[in-house]
Amino acid sequence: MSDDHLSKTDELAEMLDVYREKKRRDAKAARADAPEPPTPVPPVTEPPTPVPPAPEPPTPEPPAPDGVSSHFSEADPSTNGADFLSSHFSDDGEPTNGDGADDADDADDDGADEPKKPLPQRIFWGAVHFFSNSSFLLKAVIYLVLVGAVSAYLSYFILKIGNDMFALKTGDAEIRVTIPENATEEQVTDLLLESGLIDSEWAFGFYLEHYRDDGEEVVFIPGEHTLNTNMNYSQLLANLTVDRTERQIVTLTFPEGFTVDEVIDLFVSNGVGTREGFVEAINNYPYKHEFVRLLDEEGWPEKRVYRLEGYLYPDTYDFYTDTAEYLAINKLLNNFNDKVWVPWKTTYAEVCAEQGLSLDQIVTLSSLVQAEGKTAEDFEYISYVFHNRLTHASDFPKLESDATIQYAYELAGLDREQDASKLNVDFDSPYNTYRYEGLPPGAICNAGLDAFLAAVYPSPPLDENEKSINAFFFVSNNAGKTYYAATASAHERNKQRVAEENAALEKENQDQQPDQSADGQP
Repeated sequence: MSDDHLSKTDELAEMLDVYREKKRRDAKAARADAPEPPTPVPPVTEPPTPVPPAPEPPTPEPPAPDGVSSHFSEADPSTNGADFLSSHFSDDGEPTNGDGADDADDADDDGADEPKKPLPQRIFWGAVHFFSNSSFLLKAVIYLVLVGAVSAYLSYFILKIGNDMFALKTGDAEIRVTIPENATEEQVTDLLLESGLIDSEWAFGFYLEHYRDDGEEVVFIPGEHTLNTNMNYSQLLANLTVDRTERQIVTLTFPEGFTVDEVIDLFVSNGVGTREGFVEAINNYPYKHEFVRLLDEEGWPEKRVYRLEGYLYPDTYDFYTDTAEYLAINKLLNNFNDKVWVPWKTTYAEVCAEQGLSLDQIVTLSSLVQAEGKTAEDFEYISYVFHNRLTHASDFPKLESDATIQYAYELAGLDREQDASKLNVDFDSPYNTYRYEGLPPGAICNAGLDAFLAAVYPSPPLDENEKSINAFFFVSNNAGKTYYAATASAHERNKQRVAEENAALEKENQDQQPDQSADGQP
């Protein structure tokens, strides 16, 4: 071995000794500075140090002895000590095993203590990060899209539930279902769902929870039931939980001019309700109609007998015999609402305001017109007379309507007087317009639309020469013929004329009756 090779070997050994000494010093310093770890810490890997530049490769030398050549590559006899040293250190100066495997293991160990977050969580936070770093315009677009999507879903959900609950879907198919004995709510719900009678198990279950006020479980009637796809939840349960009996329907006609007492008598005589129930419904039930609420808010005279006299619209109606009294009256009020109240708000109210009359006063006045007149023409003329007296109250403080005495008789339980000339004008009743001034405390019957319109639009009567009469009086014979007068003297002449006509009518009626024998046989 030459001296040159020996010197290089010594130099390499010296460099290794320096490196090992430095590593020991750094490790000792790191242990002194580091806090006591709770658990043993693996040895700290020294930071890389720069690798000294390799010296120029020497000129080829004869093979070295075995003890030296073992430190050099056999394939390249030119490899010197620097090459050997670099083969045992990484690029950053760390010792290696030559293939970088330890470095890969160390890299894997560095991330082993940090577990990966679940995928949904990573997606969520990724979306949050993306949204927070987006531009204002992009944020606005995303927000509108989200709001639209949520609104669309909620709308679809609400429409679907509403369609199912109220049977808004089209279709009219009969479906037979068989309810088993002691069927539970869950069983019936599943059965209806399978049969296509309901679409939402959740909505029907929610409805069932609130179907009974006491919260008790619904009891279903076992057996076969014929249902229809157009039935809502209420109808389905009515068919499945109520013993169905044939409900009797009655058709009732209430003529124009019927009083409340006559309306009640017609109801009760046909098996609908009781008198007490109808009186309670007419005087106290809190109906939702706007004109009833208005009447309740403004109040009415204390001497009024029936709150809704005049508001029970005369017409023909169908009723179930088991209909509650307030529901039966509600049907008549519905008709009044459509025929009178709706046009009142748009047209009649303005006209009557100029006359200084409220709806209730017009209803009362129309009842007097209905009770006194016989024809639509007479309605307008009689209305004119009453309007004339109301606007000239200083000269004519009392309306002096015979019909008000007849109504007072009825309230007192007396029979009506067929001959108006025999009426007691001094009969003590707040409804007697011969004794008390102005309109009575309420309507005296339920007028029809013709009488109501005549009360709103009066027209002066005409004499035999077709001239207008500024009438303050009228009188009618028993045949319904009415005479009008502007003065008291003319009215007295008309009354005498009516008396003669009534006598002739009575004689004619008697002549038309067959003779009766002593035993009552013709």
